[in-house]
Amino acid sequence: MSGLLLQGALVLAGAPLWTGITRRLKARLQYRQGPSIWQPYRDLAKWWSKSAVESDASSPLTAAVPVLALAAMVAAAFLVPIVAVSAAIPGAGDLLVVVGLLALARFLLVLLSFDAGSAFGAMGGSREIAIAALVEPGLVLALGVVALAAGSTDLSVIAERGLALGPAALGAPTLLAAAAFAIVAVAETGHEPVDNPDTHLELTMIHEGMILEASGRRLALLTYASHLKFVVVAGIFAAAFLPFGMAGSDPSPVALLVGLATAAFKLGLATVALGLLDAGLAKLRILVLPSLLGLAAGLAVTAVAAALWLPR
Repeated sequence: MSGLLLQGALVLAGAPLWTGITRRLKARLQYRQGPSIWQPYRDLAKWWSKSAVESDASSPLTAAVPVLALAAMVAAAFLVPIVAVSAAIPGAGDLLVVVGLLALARFLLVLLSFDAGSAFGAMGGSREIAIAALVEPGLVLALGVVALAAGSTDLSVIAERGLALGPAALGAPTLLAAAAFAIVAVAETGHEPVDNPDTHLELTMIHEGMILEASGRRLALLTYASHLKFVVVAGIFAAAFLPFGMAGSDPSPVALLVGLATAAFKLGLATVALGLLDAGLAKLRILVLPSLLGLAAGLAVTAVAAALWLPR
């Protein structure tokens, strides 16, 4: 129960903070003052206090999608082991289920983008579908490498194996899979060079284009879901490839605190990495993205082949 509370506090309460740190870091690297790291919380509170305005073309789906998308992200957050090797919901952390929840949230957002009848929303939704078709093979194959090594698709089992083996778990196949997942994670969370999370230029938006018509509490729910998505993706990477420092399956209070501090440190590293990418790279043209995401898929396929045929 204590592990559940610690992970819930880190994920649910802290998710907007990581976005705030990324934006602040990006601004400082670009010699701007930038917003406070607490600005995402203020934005959520502001939007929550406002009523929603919707297009005349919208159906009841527009009202349902924000709630469903957030529910999918919250469920995924509690299925991924972050503080301890045991997930907040023990025995339910199958990586295929988690990837499926990410895909479900994406599908709902694409439906939302088309439901409003906006040309820019449909443009963002179609781009999201095109990118997802390139992202998901690399994502599944990269995670398949650690699943093969652990003999299970349960993220808790995978994390427990990595924790037990230590640095010995980082063989050539795992490192290749980690590189592939890192590229995919940038695309999955909507950062440079795949997407600009801060843009409102209609012709370049992908994620922002899909929620362009959202307002009020619906916008707050969708934005909070995107904050959670970053934590979920970073948590999957940590559990699959860097489980070091996580509390064991039967943790003591001290081990849980160490696991909490380690998880916060890992999320901080991911935040800094994304901030550096956002500040240092320009957004790629959409026709160039298949080359980048194809590289991730190629690395993942090579990692799977190495895991199957290299001597262990």
